[in-house]
Amino acid sequence: MARVLCLHGLGGTGATMWAVVGHLSSAHHTAFAPTLPGHGSAPDDLVGVAFDDWLAAARNWPADFVVGQSMGAALALALAAEGLVRGVVLINPLAPDPDAIDGLEWRQARGTTTIEVDPSSVAEVAYETLPIESLLAMHTGLLGLDLSAVRVPVLIVTSANDDVVDPASSDVVASAVRGEVARLRLERGGHVASLDVERDLMAAAIVDFVARVTA
Repeated sequence: MARVLCLHGLGGTGATMWAVVGHLSSAHHTAFAPTLPGHGSAPDDLVGVAFDDWLAAARNWPADFVVGQSMGAALALALAAEGLVRGVVLINPLAPDPDAIDGLEWRQARGTTTIEVDPSSVAEVAYETLPIESLLAMHTGLLGLDLSAVRVPVLIVTSANDDVVDPASSDVVASAVRGEVARLRLERGGHVASLDVERDLMAAAIVDFVARVTA
């Protein structure tokens, strides 16, 4: 059986990934969904937390596989690029985007310090305000990754109705990594797929992916 690390997105908590953990545990895998530094308390606690801090927290729990959602997918890619895992699952991953950094820096230079986030439509426990500094940390960390160093099997899950990350980002990531790529497209629901209407379908695909790669 495998050890599977499940990582939430920016502003969320480990609870975001509990449904995935449940399916993996039912398949006799050992799964863990930590709450990353700066999360689960107040948005101001994200200030001063860097991408490397999130990555260090992820490294603290040695895993065979990493399932990452949104920012968690970026961390999963980083671990795979370091050769620390046997496979990764990327749920609605962001693609490296210098324009996103330029836009955030432009707003920051004009005195904007936070960005409001719409309340969760799937009852996710998450911040409704995000410091621009944290968004910059996420995008800068992602831009610094060498996706061509990812040579393990990858399952990319894409929500067709994602209103946070452009679904085309999945295509960019799929073409950049060098490992075998499998794809799953979710036709209903949005960005936080681990809590949305097709979460069981997705979780079953994750369990199958882990079993196939392990075999």
